[in-house]
Amino acid sequence: MIELTDVRNLDNKIRSILSNKEIHAKEIIKLVDNREQILLKILKYIKETPNLSKSKNWVLLLEETKQLTNHLQHKTNQIGEKLKTYRYACKSIQKYEKI
Repeated sequence: MIELTDVRNLDNKIRSILSNKEIHAKEIIKLVDNREQILLKILKYIKETPNLSKSKNWVLLLEETKQLTNHLQHKTNQIGEKLKTYRYACKSIQKYEKI
C-alpha cells in the first residue's frame, strides 16, 4: 500500500526536523497535516476492507504513530520548559532594572 510508505516518509521527515536544534513549527504542521490526510484515506480504505486493519503493516504503522506522537509531546514539553525559563529570566531582569 503506497499510502503507508508515504506516511513513513513523512514520519522520517518529522523526526529529522525534531532532531534539529532549531525547530521549524510551520514545516512540522504542514507535514503533520499531510500525514493526517493520508491516514484519513487509509482509514476509508480499511473501512471498505476490514481485514486490512489486522495486517502487520497497519499494526506497525499504529505503533509508529504512537511513538511519533510521544516524541512530539516530549519535544513540546521541552520547548515549554525553555519558554518558562526564558519568561522567568525576563521578569528577573525587569525587577533588576527597577532597582
